[in-house]
Amino acid sequence: MRVMGILLLDSFRMLRARRLFWVALCLSGLIAMVYASIGFDEGGVSVLFGLLSFESELLQMRAEESKKVYLLVFTNVVVPYWLGLFSIVLALISCESIYPKFTRKGSIDLALSKPPSRLSLFLGKYVGSLLFVLLQVIPFTVIVFVSLGARFGDWNPTVFWAVPLVVLSFSFVYAAHVLVAVWSGSTILGLFFALLVWGGSVIVEWAEDISYQVAYTVPQMGIEFEWDKGDYQEVEPNESSEDFMVRLHGVLDLVRLSLPKTRAVGAQMRSLIKLDSTDGGLQGKGLLALLFEDPDDLVPEHHTAAERRADQRHNVWKDLGSSLLYELALAGFAALIFVRRDY
Repeated sequence: MRVMGILLLDSFRMLRARRLFWVALCLSGLIAMVYASIGFDEGGVSVLFGLLSFESELLQMRAEESKKVYLLVFTNVVVPYWLGLFSIVLALISCESIYPKFTRKGSIDLALSKPPSRLSLFLGKYVGSLLFVLLQVIPFTVIVFVSLGARFGDWNPTVFWAVPLVVLSFSFVYAAHVLVAVWSGSTILGLFFALLVWGGSVIVEWAEDISYQVAYTVPQMGIEFEWDKGDYQEVEPNESSEDFMVRLHGVLDLVRLSLPKTRAVGAQMRSLIKLDSTDGGLQGKGLLALLFEDPDDLVPEHHTAAERRADQRHNVWKDLGSSLLYELALAGFAALIFVRRDY
């Protein structure tokens, strides 16, 4: 444990010396403060802690609705896009050269001449690289936690699920980079392969989501599209659509299971965050729908149920477990190459 601590401290010092780390940290702090400054009241919405106010009948909200909007901005915008996309890209760029530089002649000779085993060295560099994302998401989540508590009296610890979920999302992508970087010694090849796997998995997740909507959600809402007229009509709700779309979704779901699930982090957050409410919490809730829904417009119960079922269709622990198996396979193979290679 002492050796691992020293290796992690060394990784932190390395990250601290990189300008990109501080740029990302400052951007995270700025976005977090803007997020904390948003408020909803009887008049509408305010930003920058009330310095700017916008009156709007659509945005007049009760406390419970305001809290949901606050959390949905976090789960549907901040987590998947800033923390789960841009922060991961910045982390990949910042950490891309760690293994190629470490395995170069001279650097690796010096490292192997010291007591830590090769496996300890590999794990120290791997876990240390995760510090980049960890140190971005922790302060942001603390600000969200304090903001919710100060505004609504809801000191909700479940928002801290963002920390492991975002760090794991980065680790799933980073494992692909490490494998190729250790095998080839090339920074560019490692980064290209990581982006290829990441992009491929996102496309598969997106395709699976679209196919599920067409195969299940739309029929359960009782909607039938008339493609030739560019219109739709309401019909009797059905459990699913035609067999072809159901089979297509089944195939895409199996492919998705074998890949890292990075796009699902928003749905995972909505599933894990708990609210003191009786309407199902955040699952099945859309940010724009909640912001602009007409209180006098009664949404059919089968529509709400279909949307919630779509949001709940993937078990969080199954998604995380299958993604971890993928990561263990790639990182394990990379460690095997590192341990056995004659440097």
